[in-house]
Amino acid sequence: MSTTMIPMTDIDRRILRELPDFAIHVQGDKVPDWFANIRIFFHPAVRTTASSITRASKTDIRSRTSKEWFKPDNRHRGGIRKPRTRFDGRKDITHVMHHPKTLAQFERHAVHLMASVLGLRRASSPFTLVLDDLNQRATPLLNEFMYRALSRNVNIVYVSFESKRTPHPSVTFIPAWDGLTGATLLNEVEQAMKNFTDSLVIVDSLHELFALKDMSMNALFALVAVQYNSLLVGVYHQDLAPDTTKTDPYTPPPLNLLKYLATTIIECKSFAHVLAAKAAAARSLPEPTFGLLQGAEGIIQCLDANDTRGIVLDAEFRRKSGRAEKGKYFLRPSRGSDYHEALLPGQVMGTLKKEFVTTLDKNPVYMSDEVIGLVNAAANGNVGAKTDIVESTFELGLTEKQKAARGEVVLPYFDAQKTMGEAGEGGRILYDMGSEDDFDEEEDEI
Repeated sequence: MSTTMIPMTDIDRRILRELPDFAIHVQGDKVPDWFANIRIFFHPAVRTTASSITRASKTDIRSRTSKEWFKPDNRHRGGIRKPRTRFDGRKDITHVMHHPKTLAQFERHAVHLMASVLGLRRASSPFTLVLDDLNQRATPLLNEFMYRALSRNVNIVYVSFESKRTPHPSVTFIPAWDGLTGATLLNEVEQAMKNFTDSLVIVDSLHELFALKDMSMNALFALVAVQYNSLLVGVYHQDLAPDTTKTDPYTPPPLNLLKYLATTIIECKSFAHVLAAKAAAARSLPEPTFGLLQGAEGIIQCLDANDTRGIVLDAEFRRKSGRAEKGKYFLRPSRGSDYHEALLPGQVMGTLKKEFVTTLDKNPVYMSDEVIGLVNAAANGNVGAKTDIVESTFELGLTEKQKAARGEVVLPYFDAQKTMGEAGEGGRILYDMGSEDDFDEEEDEI
């Protein structure tokens, strides 16, 4: 029984009209718990107070013993592997976040989507496709995936085509460049996953997986995501030419097939290039090109490629219903202070303290007043600003005298606006013939 006094609401008055015998419960100080929950849900003031108290009680720093983050036992004990559910088996979905209505809710929702993918949450993204090029490699993003998987005690299987050394001693390293066939590679991945409940399989180059190993993406996806209910992260280099030896007209290009199967698509961009593109867009200039797209002889990679300040992620999240949500994020390099130093039993890395991935609009450099001021000054052509405005042979602006003369011009329909709103009048265009008008009387006789 609940002893909390709740003010009268509309639902209370409705119940009193239909069930007068229930007045003792509504007007008294003792009501059933289920009825108190309903009254709290329908009372805006109480609901707002309860939500504010709940938010105030939560801390921004995640505890190092957080059961929602760390998996103490990831060993598979046998039996049927249950498929991942969207709400972790919870049937009550009343607390699921609805479509954001305000800007603050939208930003929290966007960060939550990216954090669930990076944090390897259940059913967040069975197959994450990462697109990169020479201007911005996906190495920082892959490292963040591995750091968070190690902190959560998730088994990591790293299928490498471009590296000869394991990124971490706790990672199961499979050298795919060592003469392994496609069938043997699938067997190696399965052997590395069968003793664990949750696993993360990372392929650092899907292009070589298709071109050299002749492996079907459907077979790899069915093994990792369907059979073992684990997560798959694959990197595809966009600056590599597709394989032209296979001339099957009914086979789609590998990149199109990957985009069709992926549940999350993340494109990596250099932070310096994004800032340059923003400055060009603010001044209505064409977006600059970098690297191979410049078309300059001998230029493969720009000097400001792979910015060390962080990486920009252009992500697309696909829901089961088919609706896609897009967002741009900024991921800085992780530091040792982002994770707890004290380790739990069986833990390789400490628990993540606080989520540090943000939306791109929240980045102080991207939205700094100094950068915006320089862009506006360059667009206005102020003295001392570095501008690349195209010069023309005629003046596009107006002088003060011309502006004053333009304001004195009376348009032909100006008098019609005075009679608007009268009954039966409607919209009319009034035109008074001037003395300077050229009127030919012979035209009426023709």
